[in-house]
Amino acid sequence: MPDPTPISRAWVSAPNPRLYSHRNLQRYRRLVVDKSHRLAWKLDNTELLDLYLRHARERHLEVGPADLHFLSLTPAPTLAHLWHVDVLDINPAPLDTARELLTGRAQVDTHEHDILAAPWPIAAQSVDSLACGNVLHCLPGKGFAAKKAVFDEMARVLTDDGTAWGYTLLGAQDPAISPNLLARYLMHRYNRADNIFHNTGDRLTDLSRELDARFAEVRLWVMGCAAVWVARGPRR
Repeated sequence: MPDPTPISRAWVSAPNPRLYSHRNLQRYRRLVVDKSHRLAWKLDNTELLDLYLRHARERHLEVGPADLHFLSLTPAPTLAHLWHVDVLDINPAPLDTARELLTGRAQVDTHEHDILAAPWPIAAQSVDSLACGNVLHCLPGKGFAAKKAVFDEMARVLTDDGTAWGYTLLGAQDPAISPNLLARYLMHRYNRADNIFHNTGDRLTDLSRELDARFAEVRLWVMGCAAVWVARGPRR
């Protein structure tokens, strides 16, 4: 049930419906998951899917779903009428895609909302699992401290025994990663383009600090060019 708190429409991010169009979402798996993950970012898709297989629960929130690739491959943790999935994105096409893919598998609520704008239209302590993949490096702000509203809201909406996980590309200059030439080229190009990447200041140590401040149990590691995390025990 939506939180009764009035929702602010003073968005901090800006939608990019041209990039996240229905047409581009049909190519997302081939271009991003199959190619960019493997060739540039050096991400293990099997390991990323395993996060969903291990942690997806009956009340799930997907933040920034893109084409919903990993969740669409995840078996429902319960019967369709009991599996409740909230999907949050600033662009309408990913929300349409989520409704199409999950119809008949879950009860779906979609929310067109900027994840940097608090509060999210999700009730406090209402979701048992929360995924946020390939999202934070797209949000404006120099470093993770500028994106702290996302971490605040993750902790607010997650139940005490829930699990949040995600992954995000770190800035090319972060000493925690060793991007190859293709990765450096793409990061440079995407950060210079209008409203695609904003991760030049994103550092692993800062992400660790933001997560530790809001969750009692955090597992954080580097995979290729990305930081991957699993967090539990939201601090109230």
